[in-house]
Amino acid sequence: MKSVLSLLALAGVAVMSGCASSPSVSAGMQAGKFVSYECEGGKRLQARLAADGSTVRIRHEGGYELDRKGNGVYEGEGWRLETQGKVELHHHGKPVARACRAV
Repeated sequence: MKSVLSLLALAGVAVMSGCASSPSVSAGMQAGKFVSYECEGGKRLQARLAADGSTVRIRHEGGYELDRKGNGVYEGEGWRLETQGKVELHHHGKPVARACRAV
């Protein structure tokens, strides 16, 4: 019985450490809630992080679901959102929103 409890405790620690190593996201981005960003040149966008961090829904000239590619990068439908450091949005390799800050 004691060994079963020990195994359950170890499994719980393993699960918790896996959650702690989830990728970091941009300051201001929240799971399940759209956050507005103001960007250089008066441009704006909104982003909503999925609860598990696997996708980000953006609103900029329409709405798009972007998949996590790693290191704070989300891509889909020709769009690329970078969330590490400065938040930037690119479309087909061209920047469309730079130096974005959560408001």
